[in-house]
Amino acid sequence: MKPVKASRSAPPPARTEGYSWPELYPLVTTCLRSGISVLLRGHPGVGKSALAASLADDFGLPLVDIRLAQRDPADLCGVWFPDRETKQLSVYPPSWAVEASKRPCLLFLDEINAAVTKLHQAAAYQIVLERRVGELRLHPETVVLAAGNLEEDEAIVTPLSSALSNRFAHFIMRVDADAWLRWAREVGLEASICAYVERHGAEVLYAPAGGEPAFPTPRSWEMASRLLLASDEGAHRRLVAACVGLSASERFFAWRRIYGQVKVERLLQQGQKMDFRTGKSADPSFVYAVTYAVGTWLGGGGELTDAQLPNVTKFLRSPGLDVEYGFLCLRQLRRNSDLFLRLRVLPEFRAFAAEVVALQPSIQDFSHAN
Repeated sequence: MKPVKASRSAPPPARTEGYSWPELYPLVTTCLRSGISVLLRGHPGVGKSALAASLADDFGLPLVDIRLAQRDPADLCGVWFPDRETKQLSVYPPSWAVEASKRPCLLFLDEINAAVTKLHQAAAYQIVLERRVGELRLHPETVVLAAGNLEEDEAIVTPLSSALSNRFAHFIMRVDADAWLRWAREVGLEASICAYVERHGAEVLYAPAGGEPAFPTPRSWEMASRLLLASDEGAHRRLVAACVGLSASERFFAWRRIYGQVKVERLLQQGQKMDFRTGKSADPSFVYAVTYAVGTWLGGGGELTDAQLPNVTKFLRSPGLDVEYGFLCLRQLRRNSDLFLRLRVLPEFRAFAAEVVALQPSIQDFSHAN
């Protein structure tokens, strides 16, 4: 039998490693708008619940969040009772089902494979397949999104029955540091946490527990950020360790110590010179910390007089500072559009931006700076 050649128009194969948030969003949206229920699996804290909330907001629907592992089966299928008048069994439906029958909603069945019983799965099957709870029909415009853990997450996972599994479109959400960082900057997460994740990527954004009850996830880093911003320096280490675990916390604060040594005002407002070619200044962690700190300060609304503006290009052309680091700084700077427009007036800044684009032709962010 001859092998069949793939058509040029054939879609790419599904990726077993999963999809990032930006990749998943339109896919899940299409499924739900087409009346197809979705089962989304991913590591704990990767953003499955946040995706459900965002979808509900975009759809203009109330979110009905049901965590199956925390519910009695009666909370899903209702309570049966004998009706003396009809001499038959009738059912009291749960309140969420009454809501989902009267008006459209996004029904989120979380923890669907987290050690749930066969009764839980039977109730979920009725909800997903028959669109009802007992005799109560869900509103025809109600959409169903389910979520669960991955088998490798060291969590107790109950395999779904083939009948129930076959009623879903299946997607895996992977850890995506770039997507998380874009969100983190938008909501104003603590700067050193953003710098740390951008420096080390997904390997520090999500790390399996390794025996500790607390461990790094996108969710636990967001928790740590809130606590850093709300507490005094003396409590920082203990609070961060409580969120991401002791070992991850120690590595973060080793990085943060370097990050804290950067005096951005001296570089940009006083024009202090930097040389990244020798000694401790040549250490990649230090170079990254300085570059990210400068970019964060500029992008976050740092103020410079017209006389101080040339100090930005002066820093970007520091000896030993590769163009990749310069691009990192420019990418952060672009968030401060007023400052960026002021810098574009300077010939030396336009020349540097042109060099970045020339050396990295796939990057178009600064092409208009010429």
